[in-house]
Amino acid sequence: MRLARATWLWALAGAAALLYPDHLAGAFDGVPLDRAAEALVIGGVVPALWWFYPRFLATRRARACIVALAAWRIASSLLFVQDGWCVQFVPAAPFAKDAGRVPHAWDLRADWRSPDPTCSAIMTRSYRAFEEFPAWFFNLPPPNESWPQPSDIPPGATTPMHVRGYLTTTRPGTLDFEGASGVTGTVSLDGQVKPWPMQVDAGTHAIAADAVLKYNKWALITRWNGRDLWSSDAIATLQRPSRTDVLVRPWIGWIPTLLAVAFVGLWAAAAASAVGSPAAIAWAAAAAAAIAIVVSIAPPETVRWAIPAIALAALLPVPPRLRNLAGAYALVGVPWLAFVLAGGIPLAGRFILYDFGNDFWMYQRYGYRIVMQGYWLEGGSHVFYFQPLYRWITGLLHVVFGDSSVGERFWDGMCLLAGAFVSFRIVRAFAGFRWAIVAAVLPLAVFALGTARYLMGFGLSEISSAGFLYMAALGAMRSRTPQGRGFAIAAGVLAALAFYTRLNNGIMSFGVACFAMSLTVPVRALASPWRSQVWRRIAWWTVAAVWGGMACGLLFFAWRTWHYTGVFSVFYGTQRYIVAIWQPDSPLRANLDRLVTNLGRVLTVNDPPRFDVYALPVMAGACVGVASLLGFPRFRDIPAAAVLFFAASIAGTFVAFGFAYPGRFSIHLLPITSALTMCAVASLSGRRRGEGRRTSGST
Repeated sequence: MRLARATWLWALAGAAALLYPDHLAGAFDGVPLDRAAEALVIGGVVPALWWFYPRFLATRRARACIVALAAWRIASSLLFVQDGWCVQFVPAAPFAKDAGRVPHAWDLRADWRSPDPTCSAIMTRSYRAFEEFPAWFFNLPPPNESWPQPSDIPPGATTPMHVRGYLTTTRPGTLDFEGASGVTGTVSLDGQVKPWPMQVDAGTHAIAADAVLKYNKWALITRWNGRDLWSSDAIATLQRPSRTDVLVRPWIGWIPTLLAVAFVGLWAAAAASAVGSPAAIAWAAAAAAAIAIVVSIAPPETVRWAIPAIALAALLPVPPRLRNLAGAYALVGVPWLAFVLAGGIPLAGRFILYDFGNDFWMYQRYGYRIVMQGYWLEGGSHVFYFQPLYRWITGLLHVVFGDSSVGERFWDGMCLLAGAFVSFRIVRAFAGFRWAIVAAVLPLAVFALGTARYLMGFGLSEISSAGFLYMAALGAMRSRTPQGRGFAIAAGVLAALAFYTRLNNGIMSFGVACFAMSLTVPVRALASPWRSQVWRRIAWWTVAAVWGGMACGLLFFAWRTWHYTGVFSVFYGTQRYIVAIWQPDSPLRANLDRLVTNLGRVLTVNDPPRFDVYALPVMAGACVGVASLLGFPRFRDIPAAAVLFFAASIAGTFVAFGFAYPGRFSIHLLPITSALTMCAVASLSGRRRGEGRRTSGST
């Protein structure tokens, strides 16, 4: 337990060292992760490594890298002036409630805690297109919180922009600015307005550019002697640098990049060594590379077919010690994450102008109010008509990745993978490793091929809630030993977070406690619990931790509502009464019609309901769950925990209905129904339970 706590502390220290904004701009200069390499490695690969092989953080090599990188970040902040130029936008009117004239970008290097900042963002790269400007604030509503007017957002908006900073060079050269049709303005050198390209003498010079941004054809590319300024030998800084600062920069700028690459490289090598199987390593590397290439060059309709192909990993020879979750991560998780990361890289450093009025726009505006304006407890609104926790998630992801929404895609990909691993664990206990590999791929394939595939990175809360639920389920499974009680507490916390993220998943959150029961307990044992002594195979501390965590979460939620409204309630101000299936003033037939439609919507993964071949695993899994509870032969040996969890998962469908965004209300069912489907197929094919136990390996 002490080792686990120490590992968590070192994980937090490593995250802080990698993400803390460096004063020297470079490939790995901390937040915002607005370059492709750092978004991929720091924002994607590092979380994947932490999930797969956290033990590396207990090694001296890892801790030496973390300490060295943290020491560098501190020294850089104390000794050097900030690289980059101050970018300030001055719209005609404030862009958000309780905000000043100058809006914030998602840039912690700027004075982001000031209500009226001097700098909206720090410019450390050229902006070659409208989407590359730090202008995410166009997604914000006006101060009256109504919809933006045409004059508030491009192409109707006219926005002044001011750039201030210093340019230091050891030799004379030519400074040039390249714009686009929507950018006009002037540039001054040491206080004198000059035409560009301009000749600049050696030394340090004050640079000021004043531009007006119109329409949406924008660009601001700075060049030094024909090269991009930000990759040249000239030094662009926020303040005037000292002589020592100028002298040492050319030969120390590589240090943070070297330390970050060494840390991640050693971690990746240790993870590969932990896998130990040449066949598994070769498959993971080849499948990830092939999928990344396909994602880069093929049309989206073709790319999605790469996901079901991952199931071919079930044919690989895998040693018994790797027939566990680690093996599933190598064979399924790595190729899936390659699909997720490769698809997101083109979004790094580019903001999205959202359609206002939609759910995802609401989450974004609330995230800004929470993080950039400091309303951490309020969360953007006094009551949660829109789902609560996801607004905090969007805000924190923007802090890491800047204006880009690529972090939401990476996060969603991780959440979907958590569900795949739960499907793997269930089927491995029932039918063995090879069947379980297919079971892990199945929910990912249903998602990638089906209606819901557009939801990854789209900015809605369903995938996040499902991710918390299935992470909680994995924690509950690991908590069944006395040494795993910390996982039981984690399961309770994650279950509460899942409820916060999507309130209609509350019953399913309580259902996480089903995995306190051993996966070797069949459904038929529930028919005679005293004879089969089922209670002896339940980790009751896990049940207490999950339900206790949910109880604490509900109390805190109700207290927060009381704090702002005077009403002690969990559902006050939410959509509970609007989306309730059973409306007291509606006739019974109307309520039943609403229920049947909602079930069809959820089980077919379509809205309106319709048959979809890609949704067959969901529909089949639901039928298997019902059949096993009814005691059908061949289905009575399916793990009871999985069947009961399915019952908790589908229960919300009988309480509240969902609409809009097809497929969103089916996300939480994909892993559990896929697991039940694979258990049924294995049972019908004659796969014996005993063989599953013999080949299951460790966790």
